[in-house]
Amino acid sequence: MNNKRLVGNLLHAHGLKKTPIRTEILALFMDHDFALSASDIVSKMTAGHDRVTIYRALSSFAERGILHRASEDGQGIKYALCGQHCPDELHTDQHAHFICDECHQTYCLEDVKVPEAEISNEFSVTRVNYTLSGICKQCKG
Repeated sequence: MNNKRLVGNLLHAHGLKKTPIRTEILALFMDHDFALSASDIVSKMTAGHDRVTIYRALSSFAERGILHRASEDGQGIKYALCGQHCPDELHTDQHAHFICDECHQTYCLEDVKVPEAEISNEFSVTRVNYTLSGICKQCKG
């Protein structure tokens, strides 16, 4: 199945209209095996879309369980596609992320699960971040 059809199916499954900007943004995520920031997306877009529209699209994708926050750095928040086990808004596909010290790309490590942490009921956890760093396969090779 081609990316255009996958994008259409993904948008439909999450109750979002298929628009040119949403289609192009999701196709960019499908074409990359690392997380993307809004700046990355702006630089890769073929049509001239304003930043506000791009940020709105990213926000709606995150709210609907299409994307998740993979990391945050000087470029801002980096997003990655959610796995199939991530229903709307829940983001239950908790896994580790790897940030390369050389190219600064963020990769989802779907097979590396976040370890359980027992904390006092005095705290209410809303998000867990488990990040590894080092040199990625592209920079290492």
